[in-house]
Amino acid sequence: MSGPLLRLARHVADRPADWGADLDHAAARTFVDTVACMLAGRDDPATRGVRAAFAPWTAPGPAPEVASGTRIAAPTAALVNGTAAHALDFDDVLEPAAAHASAVFVPALLALGTERGASGAQLADALLMAFDVMAAFAAAMNMAHYDRGWHTTLTFGPIAAAAGCARLMRLDAARAAVALSAATSFSSGSKRQFGSDMKPIHAGLAAQAGIVAARLAETGMSAAGEAILDGRWSFPDLFGGADMPGLGALVARLEGPPAMAAFGAWVKAYPCCASAHRPMDALKLLRQSEGFVPDAVAAVVAEVSAIVHGNLMYRDPATPMEARFSLNHCLAIVARKDRVEAADFAPAALADPDLRAFWPKVSMRIAPDLATPGAPAVGRERARLTVVLTDGRSLSETVVFPTGHPRMPMADADLAAKFDACAPATPDAAALRDLLFALPAAPDLTRITQLLAAVAAGAAQEKAPSK
Repeated sequence: MSGPLLRLARHVADRPADWGADLDHAAARTFVDTVACMLAGRDDPATRGVRAAFAPWTAPGPAPEVASGTRIAAPTAALVNGTAAHALDFDDVLEPAAAHASAVFVPALLALGTERGASGAQLADALLMAFDVMAAFAAAMNMAHYDRGWHTTLTFGPIAAAAGCARLMRLDAARAAVALSAATSFSSGSKRQFGSDMKPIHAGLAAQAGIVAARLAETGMSAAGEAILDGRWSFPDLFGGADMPGLGALVARLEGPPAMAAFGAWVKAYPCCASAHRPMDALKLLRQSEGFVPDAVAAVVAEVSAIVHGNLMYRDPATPMEARFSLNHCLAIVARKDRVEAADFAPAALADPDLRAFWPKVSMRIAPDLATPGAPAVGRERARLTVVLTDGRSLSETVVFPTGHPRMPMADADLAAKFDACAPATPDAAALRDLLFALPAAPDLTRITQLLAAVAAGAAQEKAPSK
C-alpha cells in the first residue's frame, strides 16, 4: 500500500509527540472549552433525547456522561457527550474545515482515554493529531465539499476522530489505515439539519464513530485500502466536487506546520452559529462607539459571504435551535445587550416582544466578492454591517476576525470565565476547570473523570423534581 492513505496512516502512527508547550496548552484549552460546552448542553432536548433513545442499549462502563453523571461504555458516552458539547452551538470551529472539531474529538478521547488508562499528555497528543487529519481533508476537499451541503462535523469528523483514537490506542500504520478507511463509512450529515435537534447529534455520532472505527481496526477487521481515497467511488469522488483542490493538497497539509499552529481553534464567544459572529461583533462595536438604543435603529443590513447567507436560514425562528441560525434574532440580542448568553435563545426570549420587534429590521445580502465558493482562508471571510438610524444617519463596521478567532484569541482568563458560566458554581467544577487547563501534566484521567461525573451528577440531581 502506498499513497495518501498510507501517508495519513504513517502520520497518525509515527509522528513524534513533540508538539511543543504552546500547542500542548492549546490542546488543554480545547478540553476546557469543550467540557464547558458539554456541561452547558447537558440538559438540552437533543442531549436528553439521544440519551433516552440509547438508554435501553447502554452498558455500564468507565466513562462519565454529562446528562446524569453515570458511567457507561465509551462509545455511548462519546455519543451523549458529543451531542451535549454541540447542543448550544457554543463549541469551537476549525475554520478551514468549516467543522466543529473539538465537540467530536474531546468526547471521543475522554471516553476512550478513560477506558484505556491514558495520561493527559496522551489525550493532548491525540487531539492535536485529530486536528491535523481534519485539516488535511479540508485542504483536499473544501469548500467544494461544504458547498454541496455536507455538514463537515459528520463527514470529516469520524475520520479525524478515528485518527485521534488510533493515536491514543497506539495502532501501527497498517491498523491506523484501516481505522481511517473504516471511518469513511460513518460519514454523512446534511446542513439541512441546521436548526434541528439532529444537528448537535451529528457531533455525537462522529465522536462515537471515531471510537468504533479505531476499535474495529484494532481487532483486525479489514477495510478498503488506497482506493477509498482515490478513484471511482472513493470518499473524495462521492463527497467532493470538480473544483476541490485534491489529494496533493492533503499530503502538502501534512507536511506543513501542525494544524493547531497553522489555523488554531476558534473558541466561540456566543452560543450560536459561527456564521453570525462577525455581524454580531460589528453591531456590538457600533453600539459601543455610537451609543444608540434598539428603538433608534431603522434597519440593519449585513453583507456576508454565500456560506454565511446559506447557514443563517431562519428569519422568523420558532425554536431555540432555529434561533441559533437566525441573524435576525442574534442581532436583536446584541442590539439590547453587551453579553450574549444561552438564555437568550430559550423559548422565553423567542417570545420577547422587544426582540421580535427587531427581527424585521435585519436583512442580509451576499457581498459580490464573497459570492463564489472558496476556502475560508485567513482574512477572506468578513462581514460588513450597515446600521441605518431613525435620525437618518448610516453607520458601518467591518469585522474580519471575530472575538475568539485564532487571530483574535480569547485569553485564558476569559476562557475560564466561559467555563464558569457554563458549569455549576461548585468547588468540584472549579477544580475540574483547573485540572483541564493543566491537562498535559495529568498522569492519568482518574481525577478529571471523577470530577466530571460528580459535577454532572450534582447538576442532574438539582434538576430532578423533588419527591
